[in-house]
Amino acid sequence: MNLKFALLSVVAVGAIAPSAAQAQQVPPYYVGAGIRAGFNDSTSFVIDSKAQIVELGARTTLSVRPSLVFDNGTELRLPISVDYALDQALYPYAGAGVAYDADGRSSVDPMITAGLDWGITRRVVIDVNGSVLFKPGDTDTEITATVNYAF
Repeated sequence: MNLKFALLSVVAVGAIAPSAAQAQQVPPYYVGAGIRAGFNDSTSFVIDSKAQIVELGARTTLSVRPSLVFDNGTELRLPISVDYALDQALYPYAGAGVAYDADGRSSVDPMITAGLDWGITRRVVIDVNGSVLFKPGDTDTEITATVNYAF
């Protein structure tokens, strides 16, 4: 049920978004908020961000994507991603990193992530991503959707 709510929210935002001709290039820096829906977790509040590290080519960049997930505890995630420009408004990305779980275990778990940045306007970026966290004895799969302010 939580996953359906997250996907419905993203579709609703897409329905009111301007046409692709009006969309802007996804900027190198943003910060925003949204929700996380996990397959075995409750829906959680997320603070999301992106900071471009370096350009790897004409259409490819390397970025760091720190985020905070607030659930029963707080989790800090720090993946590094390779971003590719499909067009002026769509940037798929994939990467890997770590998640620090401050819920009493104080563990650092490896993670992989992939997603899509979508530049709705010059200052508004929608980020939808899927992540897999490899916890001891468990694998956690989830989807995050955020609305971000670009600067």
